Amino acid sequence: MKNDDAQLIQRTLAGDQSAFNALVQRYQKPVHAYVWRRIGDYHIAEEITQDIFLRVYQKLHTLKNQDSFVGWLYVIAARKCYAWLEKKRIPMKSLDTMPAEELEELAYTQHHENQQKEIASERQREVVKHLLQKLPASERTTIGLHYIDEMTCEDISQYMGVSTNTVKSRLHRARKRLLKEEHVIHEIWSGSKGAIMSVKLEDIRSKFNKYMEKVESYPITQNDILSGEEILKEAYDEVEEALKGEITKELVHFAVDDIYAHYGKIGMESRVALLRKYKDKAPSDDERFWAHQNLVNSLSCLEKNRETTEEHTRLYRWTCQHMSDKHVLEVMSNLNAANCWKDDGRIDEWIQLYGEASERLDNSKVSDYSRCDFLQVGAEVLRNNERFDEALLGLDKLEHANKDQDWEHYFRFWLAIRTNKVLIYSKQEDWELFESVFSDLSKFIELEVEKHEAGYPVKTGDLLWAAHDFGCCLVWSKKYEEAKRFLKTSLDLQNKNDWAYFMLAVAIWVTEKDQEKTLHNLKLASNYIGNYWNEARYYPAFLESSEFSDVWDDPEFLKVFGH
Repeated sequence: MKNDDAQLIQRTLAGDQSAFNALVQRYQKPVHAYVWRRIGDYHIAEEITQDIFLRVYQKLHTLKNQDSFVGWLYVIAARKCYAWLEKKRIPMKSLDTMPAEELEELAYTQHHENQQKEIASERQREVVKHLLQKLPASERTTIGLHYIDEMTCEDISQYMGVSTNTVKSRLHRARKRLLKEEHVIHEIWSGSKGAIMSVKLEDIRSKFNKYMEKVESYPITQNDILSGEEILKEAYDEVEEALKGEITKELVHFAVDDIYAHYGKIGMESRVALLRKYKDKAPSDDERFWAHQNLVNSLSCLEKNRETTEEHTRLYRWTCQHMSDKHVLEVMSNLNAANCWKDDGRIDEWIQLYGEASERLDNSKVSDYSRCDFLQVGAEVLRNNERFDEALLGLDKLEHANKDQDWEHYFRFWLAIRTNKVLIYSKQEDWELFESVFSDLSKFIELEVEKHEAGYPVKTGDLLWAAHDFGCCLVWSKKYEEAKRFLKTSLDLQNKNDWAYFMLAVAIWVTEKDQEKTLHNLKLASNYIGNYWNEARYYPAFLESSEFSDVWDDPEFLKVFGH
């Protein structure tokens, strides 16, 4: 694969556009999956993925070691995700509509933040300069090339005319020297927790990126899985060790969003402990909100229903006092937390809180996205609790709020309205209305597939999402033959979708009783489970699927689930 990549890169640099298209075709799906997992929005992940490959194309000539293309690609992807997440934390609104007092306050706040960043940057330069001066010249040069210029050991080897092992030895010795200088960092930094060059954290990030290369590879092998797990174990242990020192924002976000999210139940429990500790010491209200919200999500993943509902209530009350209406709506737009309220026998209390929060929908400062997301979650919770008339009323409100067809999020909510109606009408056994929505979605998907196969431009993300969600809804509605068709369409577009493989296995087992095909799809699903949320629910999902009741004790099926 590396040799193939290098050949494609050389052809691209020589002006062969088809070679770069081949690179994009090879890595677009795994990169999109990585971005989607990081930011949580399928459509925005598509846009960021396009930006990533544009950046790759623009900077490809700067890649000195073409065999390290994949790692370089994921570094660009990680930076784009980080930039988007940072931008998202800054609320955007038109300056023309902002009151003068608020505009002045914003201007002062930004001026103050810029000053703080300049001070932090100066302190950072002072720290780096001081530390590098303590290294021998050869180690100082090696560290600079590796961490500042982002050169690989092989690149540095060629640049300095020494062996790769010599470069690795110098890096190792330099790291050991630098780690002994932590007291110097604290003295110069005067207790500030601003961003500094962390050799330790960069090393852990590098390991995590290698892990992602393994688990995002296609086709994935058992060796990829096992070696990936070993790399992740090293990264987890090193993060745990790093957290014994100064707990910085960067370290916490990396541990929570990346390492712990991929480390099974142990990682999720570590996540809970860290977030409990961090939220009370967070440097700002935005950070406290982020930590508390992730704490609620983590507890819901662990199915600690009572703890989830109690923390969710505390988060809601705190947010009402300290944050904007947008944040209040966001707290209640949490489907996983709502399921914990249901399982704890307190769904009526959740609905009461939801109704209280809904009074903020009329605030003109609330974004269209926050408003629509809130309405969608409310309708889905009501549907899950068989309050179908109320759910349909909520979907009508969502339809009214989602009226601009040119809006970037229009399709997401258009699809959510229709898939929820499919599930409601099947539960009500109103097959006439069911058929109406079924026909609407089927025609859309079939027409987009025809255009795609004919080479016309289509929004493949919308098509994939529609085929996947509709296919799942048809399984839940016990329309298995129809479900197979749409789930296969989604997998043709994105072959690393664990839940689509699982649902396809359900439909195949019911309609064909083909053990070989069913096990094949279940195995494919297990290969692409990349986070705790899916991993912890895979075997329970099998036991909760009545379609598999005749094989719940079958050794061949249990083997797939590791039981």
